[in-house]
Amino acid sequence: MFELEKCLAFITNNAAKKMGDAFNEKLITFGITRVQWIALYYLGQSETISQQELGRKMDIKHPTVARLINRMEKEGYVKRIACPEDKRIRNLKLTEKGITLRNRLLPECERISKIFVDGISEDEKNLYKDILDRMIRNTGKIQEC
Repeated sequence: MFELEKCLAFITNNAAKKMGDAFNEKLITFGITRVQWIALYYLGQSETISQQELGRKMDIKHPTVARLINRMEKEGYVKRIACPEDKRIRNLKLTEKGITLRNRLLPECERISKIFVDGISEDEKNLYKDILDRMIRNTGKIQEC
């Protein structure tokens, strides 16, 4: 018989939610949300990035990216730049304020990440990642049932 408390997908989701909530609470003390941090992180990996590419990296839909960027632009973290090759494309670039906040948060986020895996060996982390990858691949089978 199915027991929700023993379902790995349920356990994984609960763990991710608890870690996400704890991480978000810490980030709010810096005046930013977890989702904004993820955007800052990806935006800081290159000079510019399109809204579409940011959405792909964050695995969020275009309207959600647009709202996120609207808020971050209003707060002064990011600016939109027209693409020289195609004026329909809006590229995104971190402002100095965004760069400063990202650089300030990187060590803090690394510290929190280390807390989450405290007491877990490299082999265990690798096994966990492998298991999650397999579970993600198995999601494609749901459409087949």
